[in-house]
Amino acid sequence: MNNPTESLEFPDAPKGGAGDAGPGASRAMDTAPAATRLPVRVGTVVWGAVVVAIGLLVLATRQAGLHLDTGQAAMWLLLGAGLAMVAGGAVNVLRKK
Repeated sequence: MNNPTESLEFPDAPKGGAGDAGPGASRAMDTAPAATRLPVRVGTVVWGAVVVAIGLLVLATRQAGLHLDTGQAAMWLLLGAGLAMVAGGAVNVLRKK
């Protein structure tokens, strides 16, 4: 690939592009299966909330000029994250039964 505008070809990609569409291409696109959406995982949401909470705590303490014990704050955040993950896992198990 010497030309930076040259298209990349991957071995698993379907052959043909938008310019190669023939007369039956629109019908083939209509019958393609819809992409399935996977459910959001509890761990992803919890860790995202932990990161947002840490960011908000840092911003709030810096702006207000407060002193925050970072070790204790981290322990409480991790405790809350652990409880949220256990609760989310329990809800998922009970929902599947």
